[in-house]
Amino acid sequence: MPENCGNCDNCKYPKPIEDWTIEAMKFLSCVARTKERFGMNHIIDVLRGSKNQRILEKKHDQLSTYAIGKDRSADEWKHLAKSLLHQGLMDETTDGYSVLKLNQNSWDVMGRRKKVEIAIEKKRKIEKTTTSLAADEQRLFEELRALRKRIADEENVPPYVVFPDTTLQQMAQKRPQTLDEFMNISGVGSRKQDKYGKKFIEAIRNYCAENGLPSNSEPIRELAKVVDNVPSFTQIETLELHKQGLSIDAIANQRGISSGTVTGHLAELIEKEQPVDIDKLVTPEHQEKIIAAIEEVGDGALKPIYEYLQERYSYNEIKLVRAYWRSDRLDF
Repeated sequence: MPENCGNCDNCKYPKPIEDWTIEAMKFLSCVARTKERFGMNHIIDVLRGSKNQRILEKKHDQLSTYAIGKDRSADEWKHLAKSLLHQGLMDETTDGYSVLKLNQNSWDVMGRRKKVEIAIEKKRKIEKTTTSLAADEQRLFEELRALRKRIADEENVPPYVVFPDTTLQQMAQKRPQTLDEFMNISGVGSRKQDKYGKKFIEAIRNYCAENGLPSNSEPIRELAKVVDNVPSFTQIETLELHKQGLSIDAIANQRGISSGTVTGHLAELIEKEQPVDIDKLVTPEHQEKIIAAIEEVGDGALKPIYEYLQERYSYNEIKLVRAYWRSDRLDF
């Protein structure tokens, strides 16, 4: 970060910094889910639940990241994407087509190992989200504003320093019941979670109990499912070598690990819907036979499949094809 010169408008009137780690995780997860083959606008369309022809043709309306970003405008998502590029948290090809690519920093963000903070324009409007609240959400929003006012008075700070209205509105809509759910609300960082989390969660729980309302945090649970698909560091290393065309044995030799470990990495990567080319690992003919066996005896353990196939195919082949079979039947 450049030093504050104290003279220019940017230094004299800095834009407020907000924690957008959750939004960044959603955006980068969507890039991963679409196999790093699309540009910024397409990713934003998927996040905002667009039903344009290209999304429907690619079946991207079936992705778990589809429509999990409807709470943000297209301009806000574009601002985030540009900030991710500027901070080196994501890459973009410049060879004629602008395609977004993930890098190691991207995986760190998705794995909650790196925080994302961006500068927000002060002129950002909130009237639309205010008027879109349902009646019960509006009442909870007003209660949360009253709680915020009491806290602000105690701390002798303006209310927006505690939480902006946009954050309270999302609390009213999502009704988080745990600290983990609370942390996933836009504008809640670890410091504010520690400082205010219990008070706001208690207020939300009391309101829900009095009015018979459940938590409404499905998009947060959906994001958790997406984050579960983030590969580990060692799996990423194996994936990169696989994408370079190396065989399982060659990867094992280069990394100094067993071929069985490499096969395990690739199987998990397939189930996590990473770009593993199954045809380079198992011939289509073998895939067909193994899939038929899986559908006959089930996908629970490898040995029954191995024995059903009369030991004609290796355990490694069966493990890889089973992963492919499972990924093809994921419930998005």
